[in-house]
Amino acid sequence: MTTLISTDRVHITQRNFQQILIRGDGKDRFNQIITKETSLQPPSKNLEIKTSDQYIFAKNSFDQWTLVYLVERDYKEIIKTISNLNSNDEILASDYSYGQVYFEVSGENKDEFLNKLTQFDLRNKKFPDLSMAQTLIARIDCYIYKLNNKYIITCNKSYEDYFKERLTDLINL
Repeated sequence: MTTLISTDRVHITQRNFQQILIRGDGKDRFNQIITKETSLQPPSKNLEIKTSDQYIFAKNSFDQWTLVYLVERDYKEIIKTISNLNSNDEILASDYSYGQVYFEVSGENKDEFLNKLTQFDLRNKKFPDLSMAQTLIARIDCYIYKLNNKYIITCNKSYEDYFKERLTDLINL
């Protein structure tokens, strides 16, 4: 974890999470396999999140889920989980761990800060807790996860430097 910005009202850290992208039909067999591997029932509604102390588990679309590991795992363990999931015809799992960059945004003014970088409506009535969205932030296609008192933002690693520059520019305004 690297602190990028820390003021009395906004705190942004870069995190080292691991991520698996999972595709499947979301039916009973799929849910059983996922629950066996993660001890977490997959979200059933699009853009819904389920969390534990180990994972963020989000349903991106009708056939795609993202499993983000909040606690770092040995890479061999991640590959083993992917292999276990892929041994079932109902599932296609891929490792996205090293292709993504992750930022955690918290603090009293997190919404006001992020509203300067996106047109996305962060108000609770439009973007409730434990939901996610795909949107542009600083003109970069990102996923944003709303977890009660903070956001996790992830985008392609190739945008890492540009994204950090936009965050820094904004805090200096």
